[in-house]
Amino acid sequence: MLKPLAVLALASAAGYANAAPNDLAGVWQGTLGKSPITACFNAAPDSNGSYYYQRFLTPIQLSQEKAGEPWAEDGNTGLWQLDARQGDTLTGTWSKAAGGTPLPLALTRSSAEGCGGDAFNAPMEAAPLPAKVEKNTFGERAYQVRTQGAQVTLKLEGDEPAIHKINQHLARLAISPEGQNAFFSERREYLGRNGSAYTSEISVAPTYWSSQWITVRFYRWSAGFGRNGISWGLHTWNLQTGESVDPWTWLGTRFEWYSPFSGYVNLPTNVATWLKTQATADSDCPDVASYENYDLSFDTQGMRLANQPTGDGCDVDLTFSWKQLEPMFSAQGRAALPSLQVP
Repeated sequence: MLKPLAVLALASAAGYANAAPNDLAGVWQGTLGKSPITACFNAAPDSNGSYYYQRFLTPIQLSQEKAGEPWAEDGNTGLWQLDARQGDTLTGTWSKAAGGTPLPLALTRSSAEGCGGDAFNAPMEAAPLPAKVEKNTFGERAYQVRTQGAQVTLKLEGDEPAIHKINQHLARLAISPEGQNAFFSERREYLGRNGSAYTSEISVAPTYWSSQWITVRFYRWSAGFGRNGISWGLHTWNLQTGESVDPWTWLGTRFEWYSPFSGYVNLPTNVATWLKTQATADSDCPDVASYENYDLSFDTQGMRLANQPTGDGCDVDLTFSWKQLEPMFSAQGRAALPSLQVP
């Protein structure tokens, strides 16, 4: 799809040689039109790079389908036509993919590092990360999500003391220096691979919200790990008191958290015994009761027990009514039971 656009761009650069990927390897600084930018290119055999406006510090991937063609920005928002390198000086033009007046490019190489090195990344990491705020609703209830790097913070709307307390807890769960360091490390890795600013997918959203209780899921898909990189954790608060509550305590145990996204649980004996009865004599899944990764969620009708599915045929997904659960409940569970059934 790039070829017709490439022909249009090349027509304005007839008679000029094109810069080869190996000639471009390194970090370049200069201007696009009148805007100061920093660009980088990775060494061949990869034909990719990235650049950012020094005012915004948000990397934009550059790629080249074939030698001699313009470099296309991610999303085809612009095309770079580069002349042959002259020492550590590089010139060319930038144009919108849909046409428009070309803007001059004038760059000077400042480092031999690729896109994953300090020369390209240090300015971005030294500045505050850009933040994006999205407003959402769950039914008729409003909340917002603020994303800044690996920090994804959910904030409930409302001025009640309990809401304020929950929001403080949500913010503490979201803010992790280790998480931001991992964000920078992932971004460097993928900038060095293909010029993209690919990082882990992180989201935080309510999964259940009644007048008495709210459950929020922290979800992460770690970059580069495929299905094995997916993890999540369910966190619950009492909306009347603002206190964090672990529903596993209602069954006589507790969840041990590694992070807001993952942890493990040792099933109480009565629940483990019940799970074992679900496996038939010839089942390939006799040890379902020993699984450590379970979600325990609830609504006004009862509880749902499910393990994180892996496709091995041993998935557990069971529902219990509050009437079924009451005999297994701890004293905490029996005390909470009336409020659990309130819409």
